[in-house]
Amino acid sequence: MKPILMTSKSVYIAILMSFLGVTVSQAQREQSENACAKTLRSARSSYEQGRIEEVPDLLNDCLKGGFNDVERVEAHKLLILSYLYYDERGAAEEAMLKFLKIEPEYEINPVVDPPEFINLYNSFRTKPIFLIGGKAGGNLTFVDVQKNFSLDNMMTVPGTYSAQLGYQAGLTADIPLFKNFSLGIEANFIGQFYEYENSQLGFSQLTFQEEQLWAEVPLFIRYNFDKGNVKYYAQVGASISYLISAEATVERTDSVNVEIGNRSVSGPSIDLKEQRESLNYSIVGGVGVKIKNVLGRGYLLADIRYSYGIPNVVNEETRYDNQELQYRYLYLDNDFSLNNAFFSIGYMVPVYKPKLIKRKKTKR
Repeated sequence: MKPILMTSKSVYIAILMSFLGVTVSQAQREQSENACAKTLRSARSSYEQGRIEEVPDLLNDCLKGGFNDVERVEAHKLLILSYLYYDERGAAEEAMLKFLKIEPEYEINPVVDPPEFINLYNSFRTKPIFLIGGKAGGNLTFVDVQKNFSLDNMMTVPGTYSAQLGYQAGLTADIPLFKNFSLGIEANFIGQFYEYENSQLGFSQLTFQEEQLWAEVPLFIRYNFDKGNVKYYAQVGASISYLISAEATVERTDSVNVEIGNRSVSGPSIDLKEQRESLNYSIVGGVGVKIKNVLGRGYLLADIRYSYGIPNVVNEETRYDNQELQYRYLYLDNDFSLNNAFFSIGYMVPVYKPKLIKRKKTKR
């Protein structure tokens, strides 16, 4: 069987036919949209002139497909008003549910919207069931020494700790509870850094920089100050963290004598996970702000919070197990807890699920 060879003419015809097909399809779609726009104007005119019974039949076909987003919202609103006029409550509720799924953030205008429309709207759940998003930022780690340990005199050489800039990133969610209160939950990866310096044994200067990576799940109760598009909130809660890794970069500088000068001892980073507790617990508090309509329909958020670590993060049973730290660098862990200051920015998207609110039956 001979292969079919396409000539340049046949290729040209195929391309032309494809182009014509797309053009015709687009023209038909535009014609349909124009026809539905005309239908919407007719339905609006019928409603305004009192021929309200005509509205549902005029709109039904285009509601199945043909309206653009703006037209579809107006069409559903006309449909709701028409059903309310004839006291068809069930049909009006069904139309309102479809309306809210299309336009969940519709804002009532008491000047324009009829009272019966407002009453029906208020009988539905119109607030988001939760907000979800992501956030990232930086942190500072502060070491709180609980008990001093040293290969030197523990009473005279406590050493000094300094906070270093770390990072965090994760997911965040906000679930409305009642009135202005909501439940906040996050899942974060946190990189924490601090530096320890100490003069020991009268001749040695130690610099110890530790990096820890934690997986953290904080839980908050938030109070939201509802001020339109700018919503401030205060939060308090607790967090649990799991240590993924811990390692230190250590350098020891010895002052030998005047002729030789200083001698430095350093090496690759040292794994400290065995010398650290796997779990950490903290009390957390902070403030933040959510700003709407800055970027899309979501909220741009910014917050600061402080976490107060409760337990000692040093594993007391393995304190003396790291021979390299003791004999190469003359270092021994103190007992300490970790406190952190966090600052983050992020973005949250509201998730809506409108539904009719069941009325409580009144007792007679």
